[in-house]
Amino acid sequence: MPEKKKKKESWKEKRRRAALKRERALEAERIRREKEPKKKHKGWPRGKVFGALFLISLCLISYGVWQYTQPPTQSLSPEPPSPPPNENKAPSFTLTDIDEATFSLADFKGKVVVLDFFYIRCGYCDDEFLELEEIYGKYSRDDVVIISISIDPNYDTVERLQEFKIGPNSFSSLEYEMTWRIARDTAGVSNKYDITAAPTTVIIDREGIISPHSSYVGLTDASKLSEEIDLLLRTD
Repeated sequence: MPEKKKKKESWKEKRRRAALKRERALEAERIRREKEPKKKHKGWPRGKVFGALFLISLCLISYGVWQYTQPPTQSLSPEPPSPPPNENKAPSFTLTDIDEATFSLADFKGKVVVLDFFYIRCGYCDDEFLELEEIYGKYSRDDVVIISISIDPNYDTVERLQEFKIGPNSFSSLEYEMTWRIARDTAGVSNKYDITAAPTTVIIDREGIISPHSSYVGLTDASKLSEEIDLLLRTD
């Protein structure tokens, strides 16, 4: 028998069959994916991590700049105001002068007290005596008292100080006379007044307060000392 010829497939039939085949393949792929176990999320991608870190750093920097530009806040419990600079109580002391008379700083309350810290071997202490002589002759004993205190009591014995109080002498070629009170620092007075050099002059007012411009370290003119004394006498 002669073979039957196959019916020629139309273009539309070929297209329909190809579309059907494609749909079956997509359906099979979808079913395969649904059956596969889902992978756990292992974290953000590296780009997202860097982006998040950049945003956090930017926020911290902005906050720091904002805080720096803010005015300081006042304390809820403000500190008490500091005392005026001249409210510096002069340390008390008791000494015996080279004439064997014992005295205390409290004995001179109501007077301006000029403390002259010196020692015999000091290079300019005898020059300072000339300035103090001028002060001693200018003011009444009822208003101003001068006390010279040797800060080297080991070398400056009473006998040496007795010779040193009038110049010239074996220690100084200057002509002066210390007619005010002289004593050796046997009670640590220089430590109480934080004396680190000589000559040093400390002025104390009538109420026992150290003047705001003391101490005068080094050779100080009588005119400068007199200005401070006059100020203290006017304000008392």
